[in-house]
Amino acid sequence: MIYFDYEEAQEYIQEIYKGQDVPREQEFIENSTTQDFDPIIEDEMARLFRLLLRLTNAKKVLEIGTSIGFSTTHLAMAVKENGGKVISLELDEDVARAARLNFERLGVSESIEIVIGNAEHTIKDFEDEAFDVVFQDSSKRVYPKMLDECLRVLKKGGLFLIDDTLFPVITPKDEWTVSDEAIDDFNRMLLEKRLISTILPIGEGCTLAVKT
Repeated sequence: MIYFDYEEAQEYIQEIYKGQDVPREQEFIENSTTQDFDPIIEDEMARLFRLLLRLTNAKKVLEIGTSIGFSTTHLAMAVKENGGKVISLELDEDVARAARLNFERLGVSESIEIVIGNAEHTIKDFEDEAFDVVFQDSSKRVYPKMLDECLRVLKKGGLFLIDDTLFPVITPKDEWTVSDEAIDDFNRMLLEKRLISTILPIGEGCTLAVKT
């Protein structure tokens, strides 16, 4: 097996893609009106999501956990040309307000709707198989509890994207928190569902799954 320095690889990838005219993680954070928010996805994951959504011609996307809107912006960029829309569920009104300002600044507001409230409840307002893509990036503790609802609203053949699924590897097992345990449970629960899935070691872990 060939081993390489992950951080060095990241620096190389960033250098390769630095000329692309797309929002970048660090710049997005610096330009946001609040610094009190949950972590956002990395640049490489944003590129992957744009690619996947374009490949699948996705139009209706559900995001669970808006934060300051970095991932939301990239999802919207991918569906905008198809006349698509991203619905994003966010608990914190102040963070959502900062996200909306980012959307306006980047010209994607018309392709995004934020729903304020506890995602465990607001997701129940959507019909079965309403979305082409579901992206789960909310509180890690609720991943297992929300799994069935995420799959209910996802169309057959739809993409299920999940962030932070390598938390159990990043933290030594004897130091696991409730979030680490929840993610470990969630990863194993996915195997029992009608999904084709894989975990990619990018960022803090990204699971890609297709509902069969």
